[in-house]
Amino acid sequence: MVALRLQIAAALLAIAVFLPLLGIPASPLPDTPPHLPWSSRPGAAALLWLVYMTDLPSWASAAAALMLHALNSALLAALLPVLFTVRAAVLAALMYAAHPLLADTLALPSLAATLPAMALALAAALAFLRHRPWAGAALAILSLPFEPAAAAIPPVLLLLAGRSASGRALYWLMAAGAAAWLAAFRSSWPQLAGEWPWFGIFALRAVFLALFPLALTPAPDLRVAPEQAALAAAAVAAVGWIAWTAGRRHALGAWFLAAIGLLASVYCLPEGGGARSLALPLAALAAFVALMLEHADWRLSAIYISVLALLSFSYARLWRDPVAIGMEAVRLAPRLPAPALALAPRLPPVQALELLAEARRHAPPGPELAAAYGRALLRAQRPNEALAEFDSALESNPRYYAALSGRAAAWLALGQPEAARADLARSLAIEPCSVEARAALLRLGGPLPSDSHCAWTRAQRRALAGATSRR
Repeated sequence: MVALRLQIAAALLAIAVFLPLLGIPASPLPDTPPHLPWSSRPGAAALLWLVYMTDLPSWASAAAALMLHALNSALLAALLPVLFTVRAAVLAALMYAAHPLLADTLALPSLAATLPAMALALAAALAFLRHRPWAGAALAILSLPFEPAAAAIPPVLLLLAGRSASGRALYWLMAAGAAAWLAAFRSSWPQLAGEWPWFGIFALRAVFLALFPLALTPAPDLRVAPEQAALAAAAVAAVGWIAWTAGRRHALGAWFLAAIGLLASVYCLPEGGGARSLALPLAALAAFVALMLEHADWRLSAIYISVLALLSFSYARLWRDPVAIGMEAVRLAPRLPAPALALAPRLPPVQALELLAEARRHAPPGPELAAAYGRALLRAQRPNEALAEFDSALESNPRYYAALSGRAAAWLALGQPEAARADLARSLAIEPCSVEARAALLRLGGPLPSDSHCAWTRAQRRALAGATSRR
């Protein structure tokens, strides 16, 4: 009866604190078909494809993510009493349900599509602990196409429960999970090759935010000086070793070591754009924190859970305003160009130009910022200056099709449709699936390349149909 009440309480809390996410506005229409992670996360890719093809409103997608989080919270509430005392299980389940670190995962569709992996992995863990190894193995294998980091769950179970968790079946499952993880790692290797030195910063940040979730941002800046990265890695290694030795005697060390392993797996397999879901590692971190608070005054623990819930509700509300969440991302990561590039189109031209000028002072030269600056100049009715920016972007990368499309808009503003038509044709020769370039060339009456291989979303097809009707 206690376990059932805990499951219901965790699910209701998970929904209540993140309810403002239902008001997230629709994302801007992407210029090209969305890149779906078929090679690394085919299950998540299929789920995203279904969302895009059915053209669900943003609130429906957010509601589905919210229901998955409620399910995951209930499953964790069912799992933890098997491993913990009732008090620690209650703390861990409620902390996970209400933790602000999950807001980004629920708000971003590419991360929310990995949530079924959490449900399947938790269900698999329950099956193993209830001595149903075949059901556990089937559920665990089903979780891998949604999130290959779930491959870390079998060794975590062996670490925490050993033979009582159907250990022999877990050894075979570890081999299957390792194969799936390595297959996904092949597609993430190019990105990881440039980012691996900052894993220590990522892990320390995640542990700190699990305890004190302040200054949250969907785009953290992990870049630090080499000596700082080395110190962070050494700190994580030292704490991991302490957790390994302590884990043989106490569950506290075992859960912390599990969290480090899950963080490493998530870091090595980022989503598109470098985003990383902390849904899996947070389950271990919540258990670790709950064990630390197990003997604290229950009133202090209740205050801690209440503060987490209030922070989650506040952060979820921030996601309802794209400008507000963008400004927060820029404030917390001023050296990264990505937050400025995402925010600039939503600002008035003068503010966008100031933001991009500041970003250019910190970021290395590249075509993206130059093209974004050119588009802001176009909105400010300064086409001659915009033309120079697009030329600069093309000097950096002659095949940057977005700069060609932007330059075509500048030519049109200057009354030179033939030059615009030529740039649009060049842009489509590089990226024939660009919605902006195809729509602009349609309006100018130019010939279009074949679109037979363009996997556009329904919204993109609707935009192209509108451009055709206005031709």
